[in-house]
Formats: sequence, structure tokens, C-alpha cells
Amino acid sequence: MKAALSAALAFLLMLSLTSCGSDSSDPTSLLSSEADLSVSADSSFKEEAIPEKSLSDTPELSSGQTSEQASVSAETEPGSSAAVSSQTQNSTSPAASSSVVSSSAPASSETLSEKESSSNTGKKSSVSSSDEVRAVWISYLELYNMLCGKTKSQFRSSIGTAFDNATELGLNTVFVHVRSHSDAFYDSDLFPWSVYCTGTEGKDPGFDPLEIMVEEAHDRGLSIEAWINPYRIKGTADTSKICKSSPAYDWLDTDKVVILSGSGIYYNPADEDVIDLIVEGVEEIVQNYDVDGIHFDDYFYPTTDKSFDEDYYDDYLDDGGTMSLSAWRRDNVNRMIKRVYKAIKSINSGCQFGISPAGNMDNNYNTLYCDVYTWVENKGYVDYICPQIYFGFEHGSAPYLEVLETFDEMISVSSVRLISGLAAYKIGEKDTYAGDGAKEWIQNSDILARQVDAARDASHYGGFALYTYSSLFTPSSDVESGVEEECGNLEDILS
Repeated sequence: MKAALSAALAFLLMLSLTSCGSDSSDPTSLLSSEADLSVSADSSFKEEAIPEKSLSDTPELSSGQTSEQASVSAETEPGSSAAVSSQTQNSTSPAASSSVVSSSAPASSETLSEKESSSNTGKKSSVSSSDEVRAVWISYLELYNMLCGKTKSQFRSSIGTAFDNATELGLNTVFVHVRSHSDAFYDSDLFPWSVYCTGTEGKDPGFDPLEIMVEEAHDRGLSIEAWINPYRIKGTADTSKICKSSPAYDWLDTDKVVILSGSGIYYNPADEDVIDLIVEGVEEIVQNYDVDGIHFDDYFYPTTDKSFDEDYYDDYLDDGGTMSLSAWRRDNVNRMIKRVYKAIKSINSGCQFGISPAGNMDNNYNTLYCDVYTWVENKGYVDYICPQIYFGFEHGSAPYLEVLETFDEMISVSSVRLISGLAAYKIGEKDTYAGDGAKEWIQNSDILARQVDAARDASHYGGFALYTYSSLFTPSSDVESGVEEECGNLEDILS
């Protein structure tokens, strides 16, 4: 996908995308709501029970930011927001800004781990340091700050500094956005250049950002994974923002593209041509770039509204299909995921494929229609899951240890790893929806270290990921000291 911002600030930080051929010297001046993927479910829509566990669907909204699973108006994915601030990405000091893909708050009735959240830090992982994924998300908005209007050498310097910051903290992996809105941060035959490269969608920046990022990451011993949002086209319903070289432009008058008023424009997950496009887009990256992995976050179905893909579902029923709408939608996503996995492995068996689902399994299952259970109980879907466990130990309805154990216990394929997604954006901030744990991130400066320590006890532990880069390395003055302390404690257990 994260920082704790006010709803108003999160809204203001959303970038509208310029249309092909139109010039915009400052895309940040063209502000619009980059809507969340989901809208309110129709009151008549009956949700289905998820396998084994029943989790609350009450959204967990971090301070000043909104849930991807709720009907809101902020862009919410790992690594968004403050990248468009005036703060330089070359800063080496830890920071907190950016908005997050928030998850909803699971409320499990099961008795989970009794491990004390106050456990001592400093324990070494049972996973070797070379095998433990220590990742940070770097979003399209953060890349925009380093990239737009910059020369090749300037971008190489900025991204190099960002990667230096990551390695100095003890990290070994970066998840970098390469396609956020049916676009590309690389030279693509399928998608137009991202507006976040130049300020104009479809305009060639004169160099290949992904090529440079791969080079600079590998020069520092960092693994680099290409982060993709598969279905999102635009965060606005304004079709004039779609570049004529985008595949979405040619499909505007078809059911392959769906426009949600006040929400955005998305590819229809039920359409086979859409699945083909997503698979071909991944193949293009793996074939042409030495990336270490492909990374999807939790942007799947954008709505629970039955009308979204009604014609496709009716055709399915007419052909003798018997699945419920929910099950059918999950199957559409599963078919895409399975094909992506197969395509990656056919090109480079060592290239990893992972997904970062929301922290609330009920929202995953019934709102986003991403069937995490299937992915981790069967071979041929993912190499890892990185659930967004953006909760403190003291969270009132979703304490970190319980959510961590819930995901760990789901995994039955021995090769599937659990990477714990952690909320660096919450450092020093009030966690408004955490109940009695609302001040936990203000009163403690070792939460991330303790969360890594706890995650290392998970049976399927493979590492952790921090949301987000700007939260750690471009601090706002009011949280800077807390971030520095958190980073110091984190470094201690990573050394």
C-alpha cells in the first residue's frame, strides 16, 4: 500500500492525474480525491461467512487516515501521501508522514498468543539475517518527489540516497511502485508513462526509472520488488484524465472498464481480457528487468455494489454457474493471481510473488474479494503474504499479537512465508480507533522493535515490512524524536 494525517490533509495530498498531451508543471496543484477501492455495500447484499473464523468488519481507522475498506476519499496504500510534500527525499533523518492503507479491526473470539507485548527486544531471529525480509514500501507519491522534473543523474542520486537510508537502518528489501494507475515507471509497450514521472501521463522522462532503481538497489545489496496495483486506472471518475495510449482508453466504451462516480475508474476483474492485460504487464517487467519480486497490495475489487459486474455475473449464471456473487468475485481474483504466479515462475523461478492483504480478514474476504485462505492453503498462488498488521499491542479490538497469530495459523503451505506489515506511520501519533491503546504510539518508542521480535516467533515467519519510507526518513518535527528512538531500537535487533 499510511501515515497518520488528518482526513483533510490526506485529501489534499492526493494527486489528480493529467491527461495525455496536457502539460502540468505541478501535478500536486491539481488536487482531487483519489478514492478508496470500496464503496458502501448495498444493504441487501448478504456477506458470506469466511472460512474458520468470523472477524469484525468494523474499519480500523488510524489517526487522520481512512480505511481502504470504508467509503472514503483518501488514497490508501502502502507508501502514499507525504511524498508530495516539500520535504526532500534526500533527508537522512527518520520521519513520519504519508497516509496508509489501513486495515479493519479483527475481533477474534479465540484465545491467541499469551506472549507479553512488553517482551524484551534484542532477540535474534530463527531466520538468518540473509533470509529475513527487512522491507520498506516506497510509493508512487514518494517517487514523484524524487523523479518529476528531475534529470537522470538527479533521480539516480535521490533514489540512491533513499536506498542508502534503508541499508543504514538494517533493511535489505524495497517495494517500489512501478504501476499505481494503469501506468508505468518503466519503458512499457502496454502502459503509458506515469504522470508521476513527468507531470504528464504518457510523456517519456528521457530515462528508465525502474532500470535505475534496479541498478542502485542491487549495487547496495538490496532486493527490489516491483509493486503493482492491478485493477485501478484512476482515482477520479473523470475519463479525460486517461491517456490515449492507455489500454483503458480503448476500452472506455466497453464493460472492461467500470467508472464509479465519486470513486474512480477500474478494470473489471471479471473480464478475461483484463486478466490477460494484468498477466502480460507482469510478464513484461519480469522479462525486461532484474527484479527480485512482484508485489501486489490489497487493491482488488473496488466495490461491493452488485451492479459493478452485473452483466458478467448474469452471463455466468446463464451458462449454468452456481457460485454466489461473492464466491464468483473471489474466483475471478484467484484466477488472476494464479495466472500471475505461473507467468512469473515460467520466466524466472527465483522471482518472488507476494501480496499485502488488509489486516482484517473479513474485509479481505467480503469487501475486497481477496481469498487469502486459498492463497496460503494451496500451492501455485503466492510465495508470501505481507498482511498490513497496522495495530499496536494495546489496540482495543485488534491487538497485534492476535492478528499476527491469525495470519500465521492460516498458512498451511510450508513454502509460503509470513511477512509482517508494520505501521511506521503511527510513530508518535494518536491511534484514534485503538480504544484503550489510543496513546500507545505516543507513550512508547520501541513498538516496531517489539513487533519484529514477536513476529520472529511465528511458525511461517519470513520477515517484516515498514510502511512507509517517508514515515522513517523525512520526519515532521512533532514526531521526529520518537521516530529516531524507534529507529534506534529497531537497529539494535537488526544488527
